[in-house]
Amino acid sequence: MARRARRSGSPMLLLGAAGVLLVAAHGARASTTAAPASSSTLGCSGLEQLWEQEGGSPSAAATAASVAMAESSGQANATNSNSNGSTDRGLFQINSIWGSQSTYDPAANTQAAIQISHNGTDWSPWVTYTSGASAGRC
Repeated sequence: MARRARRSGSPMLLLGAAGVLLVAAHGARASTTAAPASSSTLGCSGLEQLWEQEGGSPSAAATAASVAMAESSGQANATNSNSNGSTDRGLFQINSIWGSQSTYDPAANTQAAIQISHNGTDWSPWVTYTSGASAGRC
């Protein structure tokens, strides 16, 4: 369910429960498509705000936003089908091996990324981080 928040006097849409992250060790990327669900696209500042809103460490917010931009271009409905049959979903491309944490819901996807990354202290499950592809995105 979406809710509205005000920051600096301008309204912004904040969506509930987020998706999951990619675990590259479980298969190479085969293709990326959009899911047939309603979604949103967030920029760097929106991703940083969502990270913090969902309980993520403020000191990791910029890195989290950079990873999400590299993984999904900020698209909450991003989908990647891997050659091993698993699927990456959402802002942080959470792999389906994470079960229900692999979701398109921006808040739940972000919560999964917070958990899997140990609150932004371990980004090793994300190939875009370990390869340097996320560097400087935000």
